[in-house]
Amino acid sequence: MSFQLDRGLFQFEFTDRHAILGVSVNAEEINIRERYQTIARLLHPDSGKWKTDAEQQLAVKLFSRLVTHAYGQLSRSSQLKEQTIMLELLGKRLVEQGNQVEIADPLCQQLYQSGNDFELVYDRLLTEMAAKQYTDLVESEQIVNQISELNMVYLLRKQLQSTRSTPPTASIDPISGGVKPTNSGDVIKTSPVEGALRRAEDYMSKKVWAKAVPELRDAIGVEPNNARAHALLGLVYLHQQQKTMAKISMNKAIQLAPKDPHVIEAKKEFDRGSSSTGNGATSKTTAKKPNEGIFGNLFGKK
Repeated sequence: MSFQLDRGLFQFEFTDRHAILGVSVNAEEINIRERYQTIARLLHPDSGKWKTDAEQQLAVKLFSRLVTHAYGQLSRSSQLKEQTIMLELLGKRLVEQGNQVEIADPLCQQLYQSGNDFELVYDRLLTEMAAKQYTDLVESEQIVNQISELNMVYLLRKQLQSTRSTPPTASIDPISGGVKPTNSGDVIKTSPVEGALRRAEDYMSKKVWAKAVPELRDAIGVEPNNARAHALLGLVYLHQQQKTMAKISMNKAIQLAPKDPHVIEAKKEFDRGSSSTGNGATSKTTAKKPNEGIFGNLFGKK
């Protein structure tokens, strides 16, 4: 029996051993050992849980073909360090090719849309997924894929966080989420976010959608609650025929600032584009390749 592990980090010809064990990509050796022991108890043929020979055989295969190999690598300090370096490189690749990645799982979408507390959101969602990972063997393969997708989104968010520029000190506009002067006499330099938004709008005016996406993602990485950035990203996704991601981004913008003029205008354009059947943005149905989709497009072709 072969296991089909092809989502998240697996799609980049990378064996996501952290996902197989259900541990954080930041896990230390002691955490990895404890998790391995927990899984071993769950899958051991003498655990008494498995009622049929088929279940027992599947438990043995999961343990021998996936779990023990993953633990064998991560339990060694040198291999764990190598894996950590590889994960960091993958995070950079995610950012560099960030207009072609798919996030299909709703919980992973939740992590991507989270704010500055994304580290806590990641830990919470991972704990929930890992709790079910090897209790229902039929679902084990799917949950490993799901955790790897969660790891992928986390690495992207972490990399954006580590490379972002520090915006100028100013109060936050509760409507748009952007910076504003604290009084009429203040002079504030243009924030990196404003520069990214202007560049994105310039690309959008030229219909260069692929180049607009990373600019907007960078803006959201710096200011996760910038409604204008989410609204623009929704329009870009709509033109790229990524309707699910378009709705997520536009709904996020409306949730953040329903009365913001930028959001209102973007929503009008979004509704026109969504209902139209004659323009190129929405009239054609494009067949997706196996590795395409929401983030179907955070990454370019390999």
